[in-house]
Amino acid sequence: MPSQIISRSAHSFLLVCCVLALVWSSWFAVGATLAQQASPALPQGTWKLDSVVDWQGGQRQGLIVINNAGGELRLDEEQLEGSFLTPPFQATTPFNAAGATWRAELPQGTGLTLELRERSTPISPTVELASDDGWGPWQRLAAGDARSQADDGAFASPDVLLFPKGSRFLQLRASFSSSIPRASAVLSNLNISYFDSTAGVPATAGLPRTPIVFGPDTLTPRPALVLRSTWSGRTSPARPEQATPRGIIVHQIGKLAGIGDAASMLRALTAYQTDVLGWEDLAYHYVIDENGLLYEGRLGGPASFVPRMSGGDTAVHVAVLGDPASAPGDATRTTLASLLAWLGQAYNIAPTGQHTVVLGQERAQRPNIAGHAEVAPEATDPAKPLADLLPQLRTRADGATVRARWYFAEGNLRDFSQRLSFFNPTTAPVSATVTLYRPESTPPTPVVRLVNVPAGNRADLVLADLVSNDTLTATPSLPAKVESSAPIIVERSMSLTGDLDSAPGLTQLSRTWYFAEGSTDGNFRTFLVLFNPQNLAASVTLSYVKGDGTVTNQQVQVPAQQRLVVNVGDTLPGVGFGVRVISSQPIAAERTMRFGPNQSGLHIGRGVVELSNRWYFAEGTTENGFQMRVLLLNPSNQTANATVIFLKADGTKEVRRFALPANWRQVVNANDVVPDQGVATLVESDRPLAVERALYFRDGAAGTVSAGATAPAFTWRFADGRSQDSTYFLTLNNPNTRPAVVTVDFVFGDGQVGKQEISIPANARYTMAVHQIYPDETSIVATVRSTQQIVAERSIFPGGGERGGSTALGVPGE
Repeated sequence: MPSQIISRSAHSFLLVCCVLALVWSSWFAVGATLAQQASPALPQGTWKLDSVVDWQGGQRQGLIVINNAGGELRLDEEQLEGSFLTPPFQATTPFNAAGATWRAELPQGTGLTLELRERSTPISPTVELASDDGWGPWQRLAAGDARSQADDGAFASPDVLLFPKGSRFLQLRASFSSSIPRASAVLSNLNISYFDSTAGVPATAGLPRTPIVFGPDTLTPRPALVLRSTWSGRTSPARPEQATPRGIIVHQIGKLAGIGDAASMLRALTAYQTDVLGWEDLAYHYVIDENGLLYEGRLGGPASFVPRMSGGDTAVHVAVLGDPASAPGDATRTTLASLLAWLGQAYNIAPTGQHTVVLGQERAQRPNIAGHAEVAPEATDPAKPLADLLPQLRTRADGATVRARWYFAEGNLRDFSQRLSFFNPTTAPVSATVTLYRPESTPPTPVVRLVNVPAGNRADLVLADLVSNDTLTATPSLPAKVESSAPIIVERSMSLTGDLDSAPGLTQLSRTWYFAEGSTDGNFRTFLVLFNPQNLAASVTLSYVKGDGTVTNQQVQVPAQQRLVVNVGDTLPGVGFGVRVISSQPIAAERTMRFGPNQSGLHIGRGVVELSNRWYFAEGTTENGFQMRVLLLNPSNQTANATVIFLKADGTKEVRRFALPANWRQVVNANDVVPDQGVATLVESDRPLAVERALYFRDGAAGTVSAGATAPAFTWRFADGRSQDSTYFLTLNNPNTRPAVVTVDFVFGDGQVGKQEISIPANARYTMAVHQIYPDETSIVATVRSTQQIVAERSIFPGGGERGGSTALGVPGE
């Protein structure tokens, strides 16, 4: 065929790419070398099309070949469309994946589409070249914003195409288009790399998975994934370049149904992006397949910086594997939403929010979760079905983000009346998921319920309403976990005929817990309630620190998804003590004490997770028959020097100092120091301690206990409360040298609101009798805000104390 020779100036596109390549090459030389060394050694080969002879083979329609730069293909001058079909190419090895790089010019108004198809059987010479017999479907090679680092910035398909195992032949189709007369795309070079990545583990539901290792601790669960070492079959060095991600970019890797699997695709993709494109590692941090399985991609975790694609923005790149023609299935959507939720919380990327990016000299707003084409307009992914799902996925990820989690180790419907109170301080209604664990049930199936909590108000859940009477007999224990996508506050109320306890739950699990109060002396009974929601059993050491400085240890086992109630009197009768709990697994720990005539008294203590050098108590009294004790536990091996300061209502104070030997529990009887007075208390120590305050009244028939606050705060919230047939006090302590202006906002059961504003002098205590201001309210939610950091506690006494009472520290913070 005749050829046409057209002179042409140097390509400006190539010059720009060369400059970028020189800059990038020094930056990524070390990383690329490491990646190439770590890449799996796959059978592979290359098919090159880069000469006049190559372009003159096969079939051309509306195209011409020009002898420039070794040979180029373009539209004939009078044509606006054209196509090129290569003869079948026989690979040197069987393959199941292929990717390509190419050099092309794409003037404005022109287009170039490249497609590949495969077959495993030889083609007969008598079969027409364009026949579809024996060939697989055409699959598109799209560059988007991907460029080859190894080939001076050539266009590149960022991903590999998957083909059936044992494919042997390839065929290329190039389609040219133009909306401008005599303008044409120009294709000058094409390198197709093919791989056999079938050797290795297949992607099945049985692949071992482990929670994501990288990233900070979050309330939102870490998704479980297939490790790279599992699907690749080898360990590789992590990438050294780290940058905190500001957004998440969702990609889509096309995969025809029934062809190949994620593990083989990832092995081929690793070899292609590192060996062929010269990239330092996989561009995707995570890949999700059609079955919802999550795979670890790029090494180094979500903060591993990706300089390729999307303008090099500091983002986490997540790829969804599947047929672009249809939307991902439910399993894939669920995994993607869970991953987006965890990433969002781990790196402060609000799923429905935006962040600012700099594009040249301009600033622009970009969705925190964006499709690839949203951040790189030249990209062709994700396809429309997935792109249309992104708004829904953002909302779903936001709903899957756990912003509040509360644990309650104690729970018993056989002996107590039990209620959960939920306060939603946000401006939108939310749902809370309540999981009640029933270890004694057969099978041990938890009870799960959703509780709708109105905006700015409270909802209650009476637990007996959830469990049948038959189950009550078989369920003496009922620990609970509450989760919500909003920062709700949850309190538990447990009551007997003569006493009650009402206080917030535990916001975290821990391997270490401390209790300063504990007694088996006289009519006191102490129970340690250990709840293990983990999937592995916990080995727990209980160290009882007695008042004489001796320590008794007890070893117990807490099965997975169960709780254990330890009756301390069985091991340690007739003594007062503090407790240190050390567990092999993070658990929740509470302490229940019964006391008084016929065990009428009750209080439940939440374990202390972290020791502190300073403890604050706003509530405290030795008036009207109250007996007040401050309990100090020094669990260390060194002496602690502690100062207990009682702040009286008139602004004066009483100070007592104590030297606490190693492993020592000190009981301070406040009635001996500040008799017949209401006081706030401050405990300071040169070594961290655990400190609790106990109040007993009605001649020891009722009581309440609470650990103090380790720091004052500007805001305190209380979910539970009522003034109907109860006295309700808010006790506020201002430990500062300046007065504090305090505003208390109340929300009642009918939605009505109230507001009180007071001024508390420096180093003073104030008690608000809420039941006198708002009498006969069945539900009271309180939010305390102050101009100075203060401490706030709430006391509730049903029947004016005739049916016991409870004092609880508020939940601090916004």
